[in-house]
Amino acid sequence: MTARVVHLSVVHEPDDPRIYERECRSLAQAGYRVAYLAPGATRTRDEHGVILAPLPRRRRATRSLDTIDIARELSTLRPHVLHVHDPELLTLFPAIRPLVPRLVYDMHEYLPEQVAAKPYIPARVRPFASRLSAVAQRGLAALADGVVVVVPDQMEALGRRPERRLVLPNYPRLERFSGAKAAAELTADPRLKLVYVGSLSRDRGCLLMLDVMERLDPSEAVLYLGGVFAAEDVRTEVEARLTAGLSDRVRLLGRVPPPELPSVLAAADVVWVPSAPSRQYRHPATATKLFEGMASGLAALVSDLPGRGELVRKEQCGLAVPPDVDGHLAGVRRLLADRGELAAMGRRGRAAVERSYSWEAVEGDLVDFYAALTAGLH
Repeated sequence: MTARVVHLSVVHEPDDPRIYERECRSLAQAGYRVAYLAPGATRTRDEHGVILAPLPRRRRATRSLDTIDIARELSTLRPHVLHVHDPELLTLFPAIRPLVPRLVYDMHEYLPEQVAAKPYIPARVRPFASRLSAVAQRGLAALADGVVVVVPDQMEALGRRPERRLVLPNYPRLERFSGAKAAAELTADPRLKLVYVGSLSRDRGCLLMLDVMERLDPSEAVLYLGGVFAAEDVRTEVEARLTAGLSDRVRLLGRVPPPELPSVLAAADVVWVPSAPSRQYRHPATATKLFEGMASGLAALVSDLPGRGELVRKEQCGLAVPPDVDGHLAGVRRLLADRGELAAMGRRGRAAVERSYSWEAVEGDLVDFYAALTAGLH
C-alpha cells in the first residue's frame, strides 16, 4: 500500500522550504503520495509529485474558520498520515484522532518563549499565555503518533508521549545553492556586501543592523535586507530611517521567494545573522539562514549565541561577536579590514555544509521515521 500523507499549515507559505521543498519532496521521492495544504497555494501537482492544495488566506483572528476548509480537503485527500506544522493545529487532534490513522506534530519553534514575545498579545497577559501554551502543547502533542523537532532541546517541552521522535535540523538542500548565478544588479556594488534574508523583527536584529550601518562610512559597506516585517512598527521605523539617510547603504529587497534566494546570496560577501539574546534565541537553534549563507560560500557574521557562535568558530568560517550594536559594528570593521580572507572563510563554510550540515545528510532520517510510523497500515 502507498501511504497518503498530508502536510498542513495555516501559517506558512506554500513554498516554505522546510515543509514543501525538503520534507514533502523527500517523502514523495521515497514513494509516498504527498499533499501540502497551505494558505494561498495554487492547486497543482508539481514535478516531484507533491500535490499542493489551497486554504484561504485569513487574518490571525479568523483562522479558526479554517477548520471547515481543512475538514473538506481531508475528506477528499483521505490521508493515512496528517503532519501538522503549527501549534494551533494541535487543537484538531482530539476530533481527528479517530479519523486519521497517524498524526505527527512538527515543532518548529520553542513555543512558550515565542508566545512570550508576541507583540499582538498585551504585555500583562504574555506570561500567562506562555504558560498556558506550554501546558496545551504538552497535552495535545501526547495525542500524536510522532513528533518532529529542529533541535534536541525542544524535546524538553514534551511529556513521555509520543514515544516516536525525530530531530530534523533545518539544514538547506545543498543542490539549490550549487552553481547559483549571482544577481547582477546586486553583485556590481564594489563595497563590502552584507546580506540578511529572513523575518524582519527586533529579536532577529533588524534594527541592530541599521544601527551598525549608521555608524559606518557609506563608502564602506552595503546591506541587502530581504524578508517580511514581523510587526508594523518595525516596518515604520525601518522605512523612516532609510528615508532619513540610510538608503545609500541599506537596500530593502522585500520578500525573497525561495527559488530566488541562491542568486541573492551569491551576490554578497557576508551572511549576517544578528539574533538578539531573547528568551527564544538564548536556546540552542539551527540557524537556517546561517547554513544557507555557508552553502553559498559566504563568510558569516553571527551573534555569539547557542547554535551559532560555537559552530562558526569550529568551522572557521566567519566571526561570532557579542549580540549588541558594538559587537556587530566591531565585527563588520574586522571583516572590512580582512576582506582578503573572506573567500577562504566562505570556502570553509561551504565545505562544512557539504560534509555535515545539508538536508541531503539528514533526509534519510525522515524517510526512516515515516517507515516506522506507517508500518502496519493497510
